Amino acid sequence: MAEGLESTLRPSDRVLVSCRDVRDGDGKRKALVWEKATVRYVGNVNGQNGTWIGIEWDSTERGKHDGEVGGRRYFSCKKTWAPAPASFVREKRLKRGGSLVEEIKNKYCGSLDEDELECDMFIHTSSNHRLPVTLVGQDSILRQQSVLDELKAVYLNGSNLTHMGPAGEVSEVVPKIAELDLSSTLLGSWREVARLSAELPRLTLLDISRNDIDWAGSAAGGAVFANLRALVLNNCLVDWQTVACISANIPNLRELHVAGNRIASLRCEDVERSFGGVEALHLEENLISDWSEVETLASLPRLKKMYLGSNLLTEIARYSEENRPGFGALETLFLSDNALGSWADVDALHHLQGLKEVRVSGCKFLEKLDMVESRLSVIARLPNVTRLNGSAVTNKERVDAEIGYLGEILTESVGKEVREVEAKHPQFQRLLKSYGNINKNVARGGAGGVQDRTTIGKTLLALKISCVAALGDPQPLSEIKKKLPSNLTLNKLRTLLQRLFKVSGARVFLRREGDDEPEELVHGEDTLQQLGVENGHSLLVTES
Repeated sequence: MAEGLESTLRPSDRVLVSCRDVRDGDGKRKALVWEKATVRYVGNVNGQNGTWIGIEWDSTERGKHDGEVGGRRYFSCKKTWAPAPASFVREKRLKRGGSLVEEIKNKYCGSLDEDELECDMFIHTSSNHRLPVTLVGQDSILRQQSVLDELKAVYLNGSNLTHMGPAGEVSEVVPKIAELDLSSTLLGSWREVARLSAELPRLTLLDISRNDIDWAGSAAGGAVFANLRALVLNNCLVDWQTVACISANIPNLRELHVAGNRIASLRCEDVERSFGGVEALHLEENLISDWSEVETLASLPRLKKMYLGSNLLTEIARYSEENRPGFGALETLFLSDNALGSWADVDALHHLQGLKEVRVSGCKFLEKLDMVESRLSVIARLPNVTRLNGSAVTNKERVDAEIGYLGEILTESVGKEVREVEAKHPQFQRLLKSYGNINKNVARGGAGGVQDRTTIGKTLLALKISCVAALGDPQPLSEIKKKLPSNLTLNKLRTLLQRLFKVSGARVFLRREGDDEPEELVHGEDTLQQLGVENGHSLLVTES
């Protein structure tokens, strides 16, 4: 358009900006590169002629300023953390995108002709005739792509979609859509998105991630998207209050994704009204640093899965039988790549009684441990967890982890009061019940007679354990040195040795200095102490 004429663009409009030509070796244009942006300003610029359009680029790698030029601020950007996400351009470099139906037709109808639709797979019959093979679902998919009113799942990620088109067009042309991905498009208005509520009553999944949305109208009352069960709002720069308003108006919402929105607080006016039906809540890559913010969700009756990876959490609240954490339905909790710095944070998770799956990889308290050590250390502290960091917890892993953890506790706790040990290691008494009692000393004295100062005596046995193919073999197949609780039962020792030496069954023999032959240990419920095993003894293991 000619300079000086009034622009048809308005702030918040979403546009495509021509950036550069791609030319061949002869200098002929092959393509024009377009980038997405949002209009922030329309008007004059000091020292320049005509009308200029101030834009904020979707990509933070572009831009020359933040809306302030020559000491004058013309507009502000949403991406306040980016140093220079904005530019001024002429309107001739801009174009708008299309409607939903136009973009669907561009992708799903295209220029397919019958030759392109022909199946190129075939088999030969006994008469050497070619028989076309119809792949499972292929015929149906091709019909859906060419007959719009049969489309049920539409994926327009990265398209040039700007608006929904005339009222009634979507419901007339594509009435059966149930899954709709509109991420990384040119959508710029929640009001425009909400129009789909009436147009697509069968919609169950909607993804509008990575769009620069104007959220005006999101707080309006009245139910929308009656059948929507999953809503994805990742990287939309949407605040939590807006999320709460939107969620409260979607009656059957069960899965909500709001990752990457720089959310720091999870407080809202009525958490159960807004999120009472949500079963899975994705909050990854936000700015949540205080566990008290997470606790505002503790009363949600249906919340089964909560994803908090890559936030800024430094500590989890300390709970007890008297001070329980809530989250009664929670089964899955992802905490990877937070700044949690203490094993007490893991101990606190035990009070989430329904918790079955946890992820804590990349947390600060694991920095000095290798992958195996960190995994076993977490397993030992969370007896009800069946999946850790994406992998199932096996029975052998749990036994090895718990025996190793109990051994660590006993090693560091000689001479300490039992109450002190229990305070530091909440699983201590449970582990004792599973793997045997301990030697205790009771201190006497004081005006009141016997004081309750039960301390832990030396209870670990340092043993050399050799795996041999047969008794009498001079060279063991494998050999380890290990400290084990003196009251570990033989059956539990066998389970541990099967894991350590990777044998299907374990026969255990005790070799004392001066004995002609090693003695087989056979009473499975007896402890090592009862079987006569002492510090410094050697054990031989053969596969049974």
